[in-house]
Amino acid sequence: MRHPTRFPIALPALLIALTAPGCGRGWEADTHPASGRISVNGQAPAGALVQLHPVGPAPDERNSRPWGLVAEDGTFALTTYEAGDGAPAGEYAVTVTWPDDPTVPSMTDRLGFRYADPGRSSWKVTIDEGENALPPIELTDSSVAPPGPKPGRAAGPEMLGVADATPRQPLP
Repeated sequence: MRHPTRFPIALPALLIALTAPGCGRGWEADTHPASGRISVNGQAPAGALVQLHPVGPAPDERNSRPWGLVAEDGTFALTTYEAGDGAPAGEYAVTVTWPDDPTVPSMTDRLGFRYADPGRSSWKVTIDEGENALPPIELTDSSVAPPGPKPGRAAGPEMLGVADATPRQPLP
């Protein structure tokens, strides 16, 4: 048996579900291509992360922070929502961290967190509509910690600086 009341109830419910606020990606701000270059003691810090922090109003309702991964040649292209899409227009403080492995969350910074606080950053940039070439960031006289062991690898004697370690005998 057919129920004539199902259609009038189902149609409004479907329309509400399809047009509900927060669905989709309508919260994203327009982005503009932005790229730059960084060096540490004259060398490219491949794997370092450059991050922009808004100075003033948030760029979108989620307070997104554009970031760029430094390539082997010291260049980076900013990403906010999709790879290489740039950054929303606005004023930003710039921070730099250099984790041992940028592909995994890390609490390490080869630069000792000296450039990680946006409130203390001396680097400010403005992202305008259109293409943006950021001024070069040059860190000089910076102490850099050597990279640590890769995550997931057990530290063996060679990593601990013990070249002639002999294996221990198992207990009886």
